[in-house]
Amino acid sequence: MPLRERLSAPLLGALAVTAGLAGGWLALAIAALGQGGAGALAGFPWHGVRLLPSWIPQAAVALDGSHGAGAWAILLVAGPVVAALAGLGLHAVAQILAAPTILRAVAFQIFSIAWLRVPLLILAAGLPGGEGPVASLYARLGEPETGRWAAIALAALALWGAAGVVARRCVAFGREWLRDDSRRFRRRIVLVFSGYPFAAALGVAAIEGAAGPFLVAGVGAALVLVALWLRAP
Repeated sequence: MPLRERLSAPLLGALAVTAGLAGGWLALAIAALGQGGAGALAGFPWHGVRLLPSWIPQAAVALDGSHGAGAWAILLVAGPVVAALAGLGLHAVAQILAAPTILRAVAFQIFSIAWLRVPLLILAAGLPGGEGPVASLYARLGEPETGRWAAIALAALALWGAAGVVARRCVAFGREWLRDDSRRFRRRIVLVFSGYPFAAALGVAAIEGAAGPFLVAGVGAALVLVALWLRAP
């Protein structure tokens, strides 16, 4: 494989985390736009997208009125789904068009963060006091006390699958920085380009109040890091 000028591990990690923070903000913005648009189509009054004091976007949707189960499901689940699909599409287009490295890195981070965020949102539905769109949907339509373990099991399966998809794409994206093709180094690439940026973006979102309690976010980040390490090809 072609070799390029080697970047030091700290510099490479800093660049990945910086791209992760940008990608995390964009993933939240796409999710907010998706939630607002889907909510408007489902009959909820939409008042645009507001920016929190930290510049984190939030869909301004009025929740009053009478709405069916389908409308609530569309409103609460559409955001993460739209972000995941948009992230996959942006990453694929950036790779196909051989965009500049920084653009490909940000596009990959949108994809990575959006996909890894979905299992944690499902996990929140199984935790007491969990927050997020899936937890809100479950609280409105389900029975959180009786279905808690089912939500946790579903989150574990979703995390295993999402981590596998992200890890494989991460190795393909970071292959130009591989110094050897051992699994040990592939695992390092997956953590540097996906795990650590995700943990940093989740930590910033938790500090700013957009990812639930900081302790829960820390546990979620740890689970993602372990899953990525295990699922590295």
